[in-house]
Amino acid sequence: MTDVARPGGPNFVCVTDRSVPAETGRLLRAACDARSLPYHEIIASEFDFSPDAELSAGDLLFKPAVAMAAGRVEQFLANDDVATFYRTPARAFFDCMSPSLILERAGVPVPRSLYCHGIDRARLRAAVDRLGGLPVVVKTPGGEGGVGTMVADSFPALVSLLDYVRSRGTTPRLVAYVPDAVHWRAVVVGSRVVAAYPNPTEDDDFRSRPSSDAAEYTSSPPADLADVAVAATHAFDLEFGGVEGLRHASARLYVLEVNMPCYFAQAQVRGGIDVAGAMVDHLLAKSRAILAAGRG
Repeated sequence: MTDVARPGGPNFVCVTDRSVPAETGRLLRAACDARSLPYHEIIASEFDFSPDAELSAGDLLFKPAVAMAAGRVEQFLANDDVATFYRTPARAFFDCMSPSLILERAGVPVPRSLYCHGIDRARLRAAVDRLGGLPVVVKTPGGEGGVGTMVADSFPALVSLLDYVRSRGTTPRLVAYVPDAVHWRAVVVGSRVVAAYPNPTEDDDFRSRPSSDAAEYTSSPPADLADVAVAATHAFDLEFGGVEGLRHASARLYVLEVNMPCYFAQAQVRGGIDVAGAMVDHLLAKSRAILAAGRG
């Protein structure tokens, strides 16, 4: 179904596209069915932005797609009377340019990082020194599954890598390398972590992949991990997010990024944790508050 929901009670409206894994919609639909909540999908590329295409007060809106077209549909549909994972409705229009600075200023622990706008050798050497020396991680925006995250363990390798990255029109970020660390993903809904799991590294790669061991998935993560993940998500005025973090061998935690939307289905399909149910319940609570306040 590609048209918007109609009056007659709250509806869950999912703005999606064909790049979104099928299990995402399947799990959300099942969670809605279990709560007798009508589920509707809008295919972003087929939306016509009609003036009549408005949601009713109390409707639930979520966008698992990351394409710009889906974002525009979400912005068109979002308003004060629609329940979303944004703490303020205007947040749907905000695209953070410097996420590490947002986290740092919110008091969330992050690895030291610097944006690289040039490759003047003296300034580059000074930047590497400020990050603690080589190796350093070169992070480019927009990639998924670790694509665009690279490590340079020598200065010539760093210079040549930055030459290539910048030739592609990208401004990379240099990030301090954190050795001997375990990569964690924590899925935040509202003010709690509903699922967390380690992402072990693969042989011959410093990047990680989600654990294949169901026993490593938990809905009760360590308190420090949960606190940092929630704080990181709220720093962006979000109520849902996939928080990527590192726990160093010293037990210190670092947040790498907050993904919204994120692929929550991993924790549900592999770990058996009902993340979709928690998501729908959170938006339903916001919907009821909107309707109780008589808004709309």
